[in-house]
Amino acid sequence: MERFEVSGTVNRPVEQVWAAHEDVHLLERISPPIPAIELINPPSHCQAGARFTVRLKMFPPFVQTDWQVEIVRWDPPRCFVDRQVTGPFLSWEHTHQFSPLTDDTTLIVESIRFELNPLIDGTLVRAALDYIFQWRLRNLVQVLSA
Repeated sequence: MERFEVSGTVNRPVEQVWAAHEDVHLLERISPPIPAIELINPPSHCQAGARFTVRLKMFPPFVQTDWQVEIVRWDPPRCFVDRQVTGPFLSWEHTHQFSPLTDDTTLIVESIRFELNPLIDGTLVRAALDYIFQWRLRNLVQVLSA
C-alpha cells in the first residue's frame, strides 16, 4: 500500500475551510486543467454515504476514465474521508483533515493510501499527485480569499 501526504495552511478559520469543502463542486474549481475533471451526477450536498463519479480527462483530451467515490466518514468541521468504489486504482482512501492553528488559521492535511496496478509506475503517480494536490491547495487559498 502506497502513502501520499501533503499539507498546508490557509489564513481562514476552520469553519470557513470546512464550509468550502461542503460544496461538492469545490473540487472542479480548485483542480488543475490537466487532468481536467467533471463531476457526473454529484450529490446535492456532501455527507457520509454520498457517492459521485469524477470523470478524469487526461492528455490527450480523448483519454478519460470515470472514478466513482463514496464519502465514508463525515466529521464536521475536522475531517472527511472518501474512498474509491470503482476507478483507476486497485484501492484509494483519501482523508481530509482540518485543524485550527489559531482562530484565523487552519492546517489542512491531505492523506492518501492507495494501491496501484503492478504495471503502473508508482513514481509517476506520486509526482502527479504532488502536482495535483499542490495546485489544489494554492487554488483553495484563492477561492477562500474571494
